[in-house]
Amino acid sequence: MYWYGVPDAKNQGLNLATCVWQSRKFALAAMTGPQHVLAMRLAAASFAEYRLERYVLKKEKGKTGLTVYPYEGGEVGW
Repeated sequence: MYWYGVPDAKNQGLNLATCVWQSRKFALAAMTGPQHVLAMRLAAASFAEYRLERYVLKKEKGKTGLTVYPYEGGEVGW
């Protein structure tokens, strides 16, 4: 799942683009595809600042909503 925000004029045009994958395995497969490689090249050339951050979204038993954790390596998902 992809989500792209709208550049914010108040914050020097900062924008947030988000990709959500069901597992690390799916993310790795997707990022090697030709369309994703092209998108990464365009992003790197289009922005003054480009930062990649990785997180784990987890549904905790008995809780509503999702919990967000920093990704610290290894396989996640199913």
